[in-house]
Amino acid sequence: MLVLGVSVGFPTPGKPVVSLVVLEGGRGEPKFVESCEIKTAETGIVDQITDLGRKFRSKISGLKPEAVVLRIADIPTTASRTAGPRHRLMIEGALTYGCNEQKVPDVMLRTGKEVGVALGMSKAEALALGKGLDAKHSEAASAGIVALPSES
Repeated sequence: MLVLGVSVGFPTPGKPVVSLVVLEGGRGEPKFVESCEIKTAETGIVDQITDLGRKFRSKISGLKPEAVVLRIADIPTTASRTAGPRHRLMIEGALTYGCNEQKVPDVMLRTGKEVGVALGMSKAEALALGKGLDAKHSEAASAGIVALPSES
């Protein structure tokens, strides 16, 4: 079973990066297949969302994953009026739409806390597990593990 873990980050303010980690195997022994990043040269928010969504759809059409787990933003503990979190949410929506367009059989949206709960551990432990598979894209890697089958 080929699964894809996805996360959105802003390593540089105003410049979103979509991280993708492809995994296979089972939850007990996840196997790293490959990872990549999707970036955009666009500067306007709408253009960035459109460009990232288009590139993401193209990437998953070639991969044909059986499941995609999109690691979405955690619920903030304090309210914020900054544009970053809203920008991330819009990109996550475009990526979710891309999965639907490519007819991915199983699409899940999970916060970091929900990833931990699904794996039976804390958010920090799940992130550490993901880091063991791909240190640069640990959020996406830990999210992808959620879609792998559990061994009985």
